[in-house]
This record gives sequence, structure tokens and C-alpha cells, in this order.
Amino acid sequence: MVSLLRGEFARQTAGFIVGSSLVLTACFVGLLGLSTGTVADVQTRLPFYILGMATVFVAAMFGLVRYEADGTTAMFGAVGISLVGLVLISLTVEGVIYAFRFPGRVFGSELLVYFLAAGLIGTALGYWLLNFWRDFTADHPEKA
Repeated sequence: MVSLLRGEFARQTAGFIVGSSLVLTACFVGLLGLSTGTVADVQTRLPFYILGMATVFVAAMFGLVRYEADGTTAMFGAVGISLVGLVLISLTVEGVIYAFRFPGRVFGSELLVYFLAAGLIGTALGYWLLNFWRDFTADHPEKA
């Protein structure tokens, strides 16, 4: 039974690492596309990005309240998480669009490897932040 649980944990961990790294890589590609001005019609997709942000806000609020966060923490946490969600959703979609429109610019250089490396680093930093964010709050017992 223990080996089965370890295998499931390994699959979940690998899935998180791969998924998160791919999303962050697509975000970097989207940032490239937006910074070069070659991605057009962003304003037509903006309502869908806002809808995605609202969905993330609701999910974050329910999740924070479920884990018994106080009202202030739940509200500010949900707002912060939804803003991060807006950035991730919009840059990921823009990155995928840029990669489909200009595959030679994305896949024809070493830039994608650098973006993937940055995505892996961002995944590790995000994992660390999710596990140790309380160390940086005013309510942390060591700061009292």
C-alpha cells in the first residue's frame, strides 16, 4: 500500500511540475509576443480573461473559507490569487496564440529552452511560496 501511495504522489508531483512549467513557459512566450507587438486583437479576448479571473476568484474564496481562513485573509487572498490567475491565463493564451502564428520564432531558436528553464525555476519558487508564505506574515510566531 505504501508503494502505491508513493507512486501516486510521484505521478501527482510530476504532473504538477510538468503542467506548471509548461504554463509558465507559455506565459514567457506570451510576454514575448506582447512585447514585440505581433500579437493582435488582445482586446477581443479580454472579456474571456476577466471571466477566467472571476472563476479563479470564486474558487479561491471557497477554498480559503473551506480551510477556515478569517474574513480578511479570505478576501485579500482571493483578490491576490485572482490577479495572479488573470496574468497567468492571459499570458498563457497569448503565448499559445503567438506560438501558433509564429512557430519559427518560438521553436526555431534556443529561446524556448531558456523559457522552459525559467518555467521550471518559477515552478519551484511557486511551490516554495505556497508552502512557506506564512513565514512572511505579521502573525508568524517568530516575529512576535
